[in-house]
Amino acid sequence: MAGSGITQIQGVEPWMIDAFQNLSRDKGDRNLSGLLPTAGDTVDLEGTAARCRCHFVASDGNNRVKIDALADKVARQALEYCTPRSRLLEAKAEFEMTGSYEGLVRLGNEARELFTKAESSGEAGEMLLYLLLEVGLGLPQIFCKMPLKTNPQVHVHGVDGVHGSLEPDGRLGLYWCEAKLYGSASAATRECFSSLAPYLLDDGSGPAERDLLLVRDGLDTGNEDLDRALKRFLDDDQTASQYRVVKGACLIGFSLDDYPSPFAEDGVSLVQEVLGQIQAWFAGAGKRVVKEKIESFEIEIFCVPMPDVEQFRASVKEHLHL
Repeated sequence: MAGSGITQIQGVEPWMIDAFQNLSRDKGDRNLSGLLPTAGDTVDLEGTAARCRCHFVASDGNNRVKIDALADKVARQALEYCTPRSRLLEAKAEFEMTGSYEGLVRLGNEARELFTKAESSGEAGEMLLYLLLEVGLGLPQIFCKMPLKTNPQVHVHGVDGVHGSLEPDGRLGLYWCEAKLYGSASAATRECFSSLAPYLLDDGSGPAERDLLLVRDGLDTGNEDLDRALKRFLDDDQTASQYRVVKGACLIGFSLDDYPSPFAEDGVSLVQEVLGQIQAWFAGAGKRVVKEKIESFEIEIFCVPMPDVEQFRASVKEHLHL
């Protein structure tokens, strides 16, 4: 009954929930298991509202880790990652009317031009997190930050991404995203949560204020009616803003020496040594969440060990033709 009350107060109608759910680009025929199989179960971190998942990069039949294939998959997200949905729909309509791919090619070229050529760029990690949220969890990106760039060699300030969920009880979940690729799990964990915490803890006068204004002004679901409805959650003068729930999403990517195959011979259970490593990574994440005083916030955490994060970063750039 409490959920119904929220729905009535906000005026959320079934079409809004259906329209929001349809934003997910995971339509059942796209998955990540061939490249990023899940290792073990999703774990609720004790004493927090955070959840941890671990993904290893898959190997081929010759036991070669498919880093280049994963990088190619990530690079192929550039068009959707960088382009507001309304422009994608316009290009789709142009193709359906004319049979010409010109509009989509143009958008693809524009997207690639937005990426920095800097070797230390974090954009590979940001797109990997985007992929994990969009396809892995079905949480759509509701605001593209990349088109805000005035100089492609400068990173966009603020959080690394903004995704959302519209709950059946009428609340809007707003996910502030942070992605870090570092040489060690401890460094990636530390930097990820220290970057995320100020946005979660912001009471309206801190670093999240600017990003919230950008989301409110630039929110683009490709559905003007849904855009207008959702923007009420982002306007503090509106009653609906009381039901905006801030959440977090984190990618903790790091290098792991002597990269193992995580699964035992049955292909399901984990090798004990790997299980112990995962438990240690999750424990480190939990300690950092508590240290940053963000244990009350729902946070989706992805731990992704790789043979070499710099190799992955370079491979993504190569596939983006940078």
